[in-house]
Amino acid sequence: MHTASSGGFDQRAETWDNAPRRVRLARDVMNALERQLPVNAGWNVLEAGAGTGLVTIPLSRKVGKITAIDTSREMLKELEKKCLESAITNITTCHSGITEALDSACIHPPFDCVVSSMMLHHLPDTSAAVRAMASLLSPGGYIAIADLDSEDGFFHDDGNTDVHHGFRRSSITALLENSGFSDITTGTAARIGKTNRAGIDKTYTVFLATGHLCKP
Repeated sequence: MHTASSGGFDQRAETWDNAPRRVRLARDVMNALERQLPVNAGWNVLEAGAGTGLVTIPLSRKVGKITAIDTSREMLKELEKKCLESAITNITTCHSGITEALDSACIHPPFDCVVSSMMLHHLPDTSAAVRAMASLLSPGGYIAIADLDSEDGFFHDDGNTDVHHGFRRSSITALLENSGFSDITTGTAARIGKTNRAGIDKTYTVFLATGHLCKP
């Protein structure tokens, strides 16, 4: 979710899951995670920008435990409701952004994997975010970032200007390499069909970039 300002997400939290395309996107990202990573039942995972848990909850069935962080308290409240209703006990929520995570009392690294879905394009300093993710991992731990491929600037309905308009996959690969990751893979995780802000029906693609942290 948006690290610089959570207000917009706070206001939309209760209705966030009402959009079928968001539910489909989370499902597709989860499927891509299982294709690209050796997801393990013993993993201790951090999910950055977890939101209402559309990825968190299905992932929790495949790993040992998840710490779900977000800068929107209301989004996390929706996730907490789901956990309570479904008796999910291996998800812990924490109100934090990724770059503040090391200083947060409710985050306990190291993690086996750090995951983020549709978060990075909201952050002004993507390098700092990826470095923070790396700092939270065990040596040899995995990273998984799902986000928009470079787009025309009309994907967001509200015309938000303080987001990146997606990313070139080569730029993401370089970003991960510069943060100490190797064996980097970028694959297409999802396709989102929507009428964009310009009123044009268009398909946008979402990549999943994965890699593991080089051991010292």
